[in-house]
Amino acid sequence: MNLRELSAQLGLSQTTVSRALNGFPEVSEETRARVRAAADLHGYRPSAAARRLATGQSGTLGLVFPGERNMLGDLLFTEFLGGCVERASQLNYDVTLGMAHGSQSEEAVYRRAVRNARVDAMILSSPLIADPRPALLRQLGMPFMIHGRTQSAEPYGFLDIDNEGAFFAAAKLLADLGHSRVALFNGETAFNFAADRERGFRRALEMRGIAVDPGLISSGAMIEASGLSQAKRLLELPKDRRPTAFVCSSIGVAIGVKRACAAQGLGIGKDIALIAHDDRIHDMGAESFDPPLTATQSSIGDAGRRIVELCVGMLREPQAPLPSEVWPVDLVVRGSTMPVG
Repeated sequence: MNLRELSAQLGLSQTTVSRALNGFPEVSEETRARVRAAADLHGYRPSAAARRLATGQSGTLGLVFPGERNMLGDLLFTEFLGGCVERASQLNYDVTLGMAHGSQSEEAVYRRAVRNARVDAMILSSPLIADPRPALLRQLGMPFMIHGRTQSAEPYGFLDIDNEGAFFAAAKLLADLGHSRVALFNGETAFNFAADRERGFRRALEMRGIAVDPGLISSGAMIEASGLSQAKRLLELPKDRRPTAFVCSSIGVAIGVKRACAAQGLGIGKDIALIAHDDRIHDMGAESFDPPLTATQSSIGDAGRRIVELCVGMLREPQAPLPSEVWPVDLVVRGSTMPVG
């Protein structure tokens, strides 16, 4: 069934049907629901060409990432991307990926996307503390949403979690259990989320009068190999200098820490306390560990779904205030934390 046939069956103009399917605010909710029900019944989906003619938009959201980071092999990114694609499909949008590789810069990819009118808005992930992308996209006139926050002076819409509050709660729990030598295995320090996490970690220990040892703070890729090598190095220190607890920025890093502890004959929840951030990735949850991990947790897949909703809402009501949400993060205490021995 095409747009003309669907419109005739409903007794509505093709413009009204198109606007109802694309969420324009001037169409009543009653009409919008009626049109969507008929479209679902008959399996109608607006073509990209029809959408462009009716709305001036492509019905596509874009994400760009640097090829050298191999983000398609990153479970966190793919979980986030899966959430984005799922919700976009439900809202009759597509998601397209762009990759900057070799001598090609991210800026060139963004400029080409704007020049070719390929996308209606960009979703920016993993923002840096000093991130040039908001200023560039504002200059290019491209709407965008950020998953996270940055120190950009440009106004922007965003969805973030309370990274500082989460790692404050994790470090405070360990300090309250008597741990004074607590290691932090963080993400790369150029990223804003990592700066927030370290700030919360430091604040909690300092509040309890515990001096933060810079030698116990590491940053890098949030993968198992990184956790293994960093923990191995610290656990080889003399007993009075090695950490009694670890706070990790990902489940992957925590797996590496657990392996390093096992190699030293140390038991998690017995000899070493361990807390990780759990992004609620399918089949990789903190509760599946032995013992189950104490974790700060927030679903990155849910974040992908929500940021698409916010992005589409911004496109449909461009005069509305830019959306901004900061989600609280739960601290779930399980068997991997205990009082210091």
